[in-house]
Amino acid sequence: MRAVYWGDDGVVATALAEHADGIHEWPGIGYLEPFPIRLIVTRSARRFDSLTAGRVPGWSGAAALPAANTIVIKVGPDPFQTLSHEMAHLALNRVAPRGVPRWFAEGYAARAAGEWGRLSVLDVNWALLRGTIPSFGAINRALRSGPTNARAAYALSTTAILFLERLGGERGLAPLLANLGETGDLDRAFRRTHLLTLSHVEALWQRDVRRRYGWLLLTSSLTLFWGLTAVLVGLVWWRRRRRDRVRKAALDVGWELPSDEPPDVA
Repeated sequence: MRAVYWGDDGVVATALAEHADGIHEWPGIGYLEPFPIRLIVTRSARRFDSLTAGRVPGWSGAAALPAANTIVIKVGPDPFQTLSHEMAHLALNRVAPRGVPRWFAEGYAARAAGEWGRLSVLDVNWALLRGTIPSFGAINRALRSGPTNARAAYALSTTAILFLERLGGERGLAPLLANLGETGDLDRAFRRTHLLTLSHVEALWQRDVRRRYGWLLLTSSLTLFWGLTAVLVGLVWWRRRRRDRVRKAALDVGWELPSDEPPDVA
């Protein structure tokens, strides 16, 4: 791997290049022969935008350019995981250069880089709370939107790849990726591999997401229900106390407390 950097980033660029040289195994691909990669490391947002021709959202910290076997990284909190993610894009492009939709590519890269974790589950939960599970097409659009929508879309894309891995059984993604490389069309690859259409796979994945993460939605709904119930009970109690104080004050008007002296007896 050839690294390009500016200023004092030689140390981080060298460490990233060494990290990349040690990765050769990919989910569903297995061992992939090393191929020349150019790594460009920068800390400048303006330079990053220029290097990616302004085609990458401002919140993004990296980009893979498969046609040039190039990765551009804007140094962030975890550049090593970011590099693994972008390298997965190049690896996927080596075996399936055509017919890979954005949701599939991003989900695969996140799975390969080990990005799935507790925060991803929370992102899926957030997506569920906002309504129905989106289609693959809607996920594609969300991946190009603002950071909040994109984060949920990345998490949902990863659940789709994890589902396809389970669908493949012991061989995981390998048969699907092989057929995708041969056909250059995801729908045809699904038909060959699983005897399912793309729309059928989408429906099965949506059902799987509801089954695996629906309890989070139920928990959130129950929390909201009991929270509203507590608020309503509190309001009723407050209004009753206020009404009782008013009635008590009205009853006390004109009354005198009895004296402690004994009454006169005629």
